[in-house]
Formats: sequence, structure tokens, C-alpha cells
Amino acid sequence: MNRLLQVLMLGGVGVSMLVACSANSIEDESLSLNATTTTVQAQDLTMNDLLGTWNMFSMTSVPLEEGGTATAVDFDQDANFTYNLLEETDCFDPMFFDFKSSGEVTTFQSRLFFSEVTGAFNCQTTGNYAATYSVSGDQLTVTFTIDGQTYTETKTVNRYSENGSEFLKVKLTKEETNTAVYVAKDPGNTVASDIQKIDIIYKKQ
Repeated sequence: MNRLLQVLMLGGVGVSMLVACSANSIEDESLSLNATTTTVQAQDLTMNDLLGTWNMFSMTSVPLEEGGTATAVDFDQDANFTYNLLEETDCFDPMFFDFKSSGEVTTFQSRLFFSEVTGAFNCQTTGNYAATYSVSGDQLTVTFTIDGQTYTETKTVNRYSENGSEFLKVKLTKEETNTAVYVAKDPGNTVASDIQKIDIIYKKQ
């Protein structure tokens, strides 16, 4: 699950995309957008639908499949377990995406550094990153560069309105992060290792 959170916080830019989390190296970077437990119907998107700034709203551990069991976590190791990752750490709070009409997107991301010995983590905010993006149907594709190498990620994104506000939702599974060539292998003993799926939601500013 170290990898799951890795594709959850980094600096690159993307939608499910951009999360940098690392077991022991600041070179491990990836991407991600975000989601919640609200059921949202898929819809075709245009670049105009994404324009503007979307701030972190929620990050929730959810069941891998309908009828399954979600994994509660205790990142801060205070003996209180919860499905709400934002209650366990303020590391993700400042994250945002700013989609521009030029096809560029900027983001502020954070990193979690996990100890391979204890599984504990510490948080480091990393600043702004830039990438390019395109939209086709409900698929958002983001292209970013890490250490001189270019990566492209495509993710299903759901956009919806609720109580007068607009949201972007993305689901991130552990399997998706396991196939990412730019993410380090999860040592398997971290405080995030048991998480199987995360819903991440961003709210439009």
C-alpha cells in the first residue's frame, strides 16, 4: 500500500495521478487525483469541465469491491483507526490541481516517507509541479517528466455537482500502483500496506 499512496501524492500531475510517497527514497514519484464514497455516474468530459483549481476534499479507504470490507488505518499511531486518511495526517491537505485551457496543469503535492524498519512515516510537502493533460470521454491523460524520463498516465475521472459545489472523483487501487514502473516496491510492513483501494475527491475552488 506504500505504492498505493505513492500513486497518490506526488508531483507530476495527473488525475489519479500525482502522489509521491516513498519507502526510503525521494526519487520515487508518481501521480494521482482523488475521490470519496459517493456513487457517481460516468460522463464524458471536455477540457472546459476541468478548467480551474481543484483542492483536496477527501481521501478514503474503501472496499476493493462491492460487499467487501474497507481497511481502517492508523497513520499517526495513536491507536485510533479510521477510514478517513485526512484524519490520520494533514500531509495531503494542501494538495490541489489547477487545469488550464492551454492543456497544462499545475499541482501542489506532498510525499510520505515510510520506514522499511518500523513502517512509520513522516510527511514532506514538496511544492508545485507541472505537466500536460488531455481528455477523451471520461478518461484523463496526464504526461509528466521525472528525472528526465517521460511518463503518461490515463485514469477514469468522475465529475459531479452536489449542494452547489463541483467535485472530481477518482478511485485508486493497489493493483494500479503495482504496475507502475516508476514506483518503488512496497516493503509490506508500513502503516499503509493493507489498504487495497482509495477514493479521492477534489473540490473546485
